Amino acid sequence: MNSTLPGLEIEGQNAPNQHGYGQGATESETRAAIAEISETIPLAGIRRTLAQSAIALAISIDRGNNKGRSVANDVQQLVAIMMQLAPVEAGDDTHDDSALSPDTRRLLDAFAAPARTDDAAEGDAPEL
Repeated sequence: MNSTLPGLEIEGQNAPNQHGYGQGATESETRAAIAEISETIPLAGIRRTLAQSAIALAISIDRGNNKGRSVANDVQQLVAIMMQLAPVEAGDDTHDDSALSPDTRRLLDAFAAPARTDDAAEGDAPEL
């Protein structure tokens, strides 16, 4: 599968990763979502820039996750950009997510879950 969207290539980032990691889940799903959106709403003008920004943020999120960094702010920005690319119409409160893959569903559920920290609760800390 060619994951490069025509006209949205990022030099050096669309080539296979030299370290063998390939695309992360967020990047892959973001590219797939943008491809779906572009089938119904043309990516022209500012929308091309928004799509490119979404891809760059997705790459940043995947890299941050791999390094164990907090990515919550990047995720919020990515969601905001994706909503600008495919806005939900007012009054459209029905969301059919039956076409989502299980991996995409897990990813979205993970984004919606409250953040967890690795810090032990004060009562769980070992005594010194």
